[in-house]
Amino acid sequence: MSEKVEEGVVLPMSERMAIDETIGGGEQPSEDKRSQKLRIGVVGNDLVSNAMGIAFDPVMVDVMRVDGLEQIDDLIDWHPGVTFLCNPVKVLENDSVDDADLINMVAKLIKGCGSGICIRSTLAIETVERLIKTLGYDVLLQKVVYNPVMTDGTDVGSILTPSIEYFGASDEVLSKHMDIMKGTSIMSVSQIRSGSIFEVAYAKLAINGFKAVKQTFFNQLHDTIMDCGGASPSNVRRLIETSEALTDRSVMVPTFVRAKADSGMTHKRARSFSGEFENDVRVLSSMTDKIPLLDECINYKNIVDKD
Repeated sequence: MSEKVEEGVVLPMSERMAIDETIGGGEQPSEDKRSQKLRIGVVGNDLVSNAMGIAFDPVMVDVMRVDGLEQIDDLIDWHPGVTFLCNPVKVLENDSVDDADLINMVAKLIKGCGSGICIRSTLAIETVERLIKTLGYDVLLQKVVYNPVMTDGTDVGSILTPSIEYFGASDEVLSKHMDIMKGTSIMSVSQIRSGSIFEVAYAKLAINGFKAVKQTFFNQLHDTIMDCGGASPSNVRRLIETSEALTDRSVMVPTFVRAKADSGMTHKRARSFSGEFENDVRVLSSMTDKIPLLDECINYKNIVDKD
């Protein structure tokens, strides 16, 4: 009788066939072979969902896409192993978020078929808190990975091959998620940063918040130069765009933290800008009313008030 080797032990073929049947191995009908593929669900109808829909090797993965909550029951019946939620969370006119659909989809997928969840939509902090209330903290840690899209590119390639990716998850869950992505997807990334879901949610919002502040500053600087005259805004921009000050990481440490080294500095005064070039900032701000962003940075009330 022919024989096969299983983990270093020689087994008769009849015994091997019995083992194969218990784990679904051996020759199977084509439908059974397809069922052995990893099933990935993708929810959304935007660029991100388009990217995730083609991100996996079809030899190893079956993908099912649905638009949103209305079709989530069909996805649950299909039993995906992992589901990527890509639809943007709506921001209302009062700047609150309408995250009911997202929370309902997460809860239904986990309860209905035990699917792991990877959220690619931007999460507000209150949405994370509501997910914890709905799922429970332990379930959130066991089932959810937060992997927000950081690029503002308008092509699928920028989503599939970003320079840096952020992941919010427990170490154990993230390790399993990365094994799936490395083994079955066509995605590649140069750098990975990870933390808790809360930490990555803050990081995502902070990065884009800072981009908005930076863009606002240069908008206002352009208006200041046009208002005061004597130079071309474009020429000034070219002079400063390679300055190391624009990428100085030390400014990310709050002034009131750095001020602890100065025993003569009160907390109130330290909360305003107080760098070695404070006078330069005040001069620029006083030249025109076209750069109000600096008024907030200097916080004149803290500077003028006596400590």
